[in-house]
This record gives sequence, structure tokens and C-alpha cells, in this order.
Amino acid sequence: MCELKVVKPDGTVLAEDVVQIKVNGDAIELRSILGDVTNVHGRISEIDITKEKATIEG
Repeated sequence: MCELKVVKPDGTVLAEDVVQIKVNGDAIELRSILGDVTNVHGRISEIDITKEKATIEG
């Protein structure tokens, strides 16, 4: 599979096993494979599929 770990630039984990990311302005909705939803504010600075990681600043 291709679930992502979503982190801040300092490595703090915001969410794991993320399969869907929705952006609405500066609000970002992260939905896990189990349907859990985490809402954060900021901007996506990087998505690296090979590392299964997305980074959100802000």
C-alpha cells in the first residue's frame, strides 16, 4: 500500500496511515485508512511517496 506518515518539519507526527489529503485554503484534512480524520492548518511543503511521508509547515 501507499499510506503516508504526515509530519511537521521538526519530525513531529501529525497523522499516520493517511490515504487521503484534502486542502481547503490553509486547512488540511488528513484521512487515515481506517477513516480517522485529522484537521491541521498550514501548507504542504513536500510529499515523498518513496519515503511514504508528507510534510506540512505552519
